Amino acid sequence: MFERYTEIARRAIVSSKHKASHVGSRDIDTEHLLLGLLSTDKGLARRFLGSPWAADSVWRKIEQNGKVGQPIKGPHDLPLSTTGKRALSYAAEEADQLSSKHISTEHLLLGLLREENSFAAEFLHEHGVRLPSARDELIRAPHRYSPEEFVRERDPLPADVVELQSRISSIFRRVEDAVARHDFAKAREYSNEECKEREKLLSLYQKYGLLDWLYE
Repeated sequence: MFERYTEIARRAIVSSKHKASHVGSRDIDTEHLLLGLLSTDKGLARRFLGSPWAADSVWRKIEQNGKVGQPIKGPHDLPLSTTGKRALSYAAEEADQLSSKHISTEHLLLGLLREENSFAAEFLHEHGVRLPSARDELIRAPHRYSPEEFVRERDPLPADVVELQSRISSIFRRVEDAVARHDFAKAREYSNEECKEREKLLSLYQKYGLLDWLYE
């Protein structure tokens, strides 16, 4: 399904799965897709929402809407919600309209905007992002993802948190490599391993009062 997606777009969708599981959702809805998108491509967040940390505001709105439950434990595959599926379908159409062979983060943004009555579209509208102007802006100046580092002023993280974050990043790279090779059995195996490690990381975040790192 995701062969046409760029690496950064796949990362955003995988991130949305983790966000959904963190808040106890049984499916991946537009709020999780938006949270994964903005936390993964901070350059896109800054371009359209004025801040690389726009995911913070999405998280607060999710909390305000009472969409936070107990995290889902253990390996699991979360399906896309109906609105989430439509948003990804729209993203593919937007890529076609912009004559792009690949579906990337900017197309995900447009796809979420097209699902007009969704959480994601309502949030984006509240922050001044509308489909026609966003589409025109991307036609005028196509988005180019850059692994630019955005550094937020924070206290140093505990060593065990840093070590586990590094391990999860390493496992995630193996997931991406397996997907790129179309070895989906290995990708699932690594993904399950990553899920277990993320549960440990969530416990450390809770231990140290670092729950805002969930949407990084």
